[in-house]
Amino acid sequence: MINFFRNIRQKLLTENKFSKYLLYAIGEIILVVIGILIALGINNWNETRKQKATLSDYTESLIKDLQQDTIIVNEQIRFTNEDNRILENLIGRLSHPNANNDTLIKITRYELPSLYLYQRPLNTNTLLAIQSNGTLEYFDDKTYNSLIELQTIQNIKGTILNGQIEGHTIQYRAINSKYTIGEYKALSGPLTEEAWTNVDTYDLYRTVESFIASRKCMNVKGGINRNEILTATEKVLNRLIAIQKDMTGKK
Repeated sequence: MINFFRNIRQKLLTENKFSKYLLYAIGEIILVVIGILIALGINNWNETRKQKATLSDYTESLIKDLQQDTIIVNEQIRFTNEDNRILENLIGRLSHPNANNDTLIKITRYELPSLYLYQRPLNTNTLLAIQSNGTLEYFDDKTYNSLIELQTIQNIKGTILNGQIEGHTIQYRAINSKYTIGEYKALSGPLTEEAWTNVDTYDLYRTVESFIASRKCMNVKGGINRNEILTATEKVLNRLIAIQKDMTGKK
């Protein structure tokens, strides 16, 4: 093909048909430009197709992550609600007109809630991956901003929740080291019973009251923080599901 065009050029030049040669040269340039534009168009089409495929894969992965996150957060909310129910029962019994030191000692020894459920880590691997490889930029501005906002909420609320739980855990261990309660009991028998008989019930009352109040406050604030995480997660999840349906053509 190249030799064919070269022969035409040489023939026009030898025949001294400059005007025709000029028109031919312009035509050849136009053909080259058209060829380049077609090649660029095909390349852009391929890149767009690859980008859409990558976006679809990561969108699906994000959906799975966020669906799992909603399960995790809902489990933690259920735990908090159940823990609150137990605390309310203890508060009612300790506040009852017939409550006495035996009631306080029995609850402390056998029924005081133990170590708190730690905040399970959320599934952030996909979001971190698309941030590091630049795929996050493929999303539209609203989705991009909602993902960044969700990440911010997860980080802030997660730090607060873990701080509260860590503080409460320290408080529980301090009580346990002083009174040896819950699953950490090592001894039993007459000596143990005598120790509890001679316990300073005023100090025990103050300690248990502080513990229950702290745990209840943590449950309330923790519930608010977890519900904020859940709301933000469901918002982004619903948006990603809608995007995935548009990309796959599903109704």
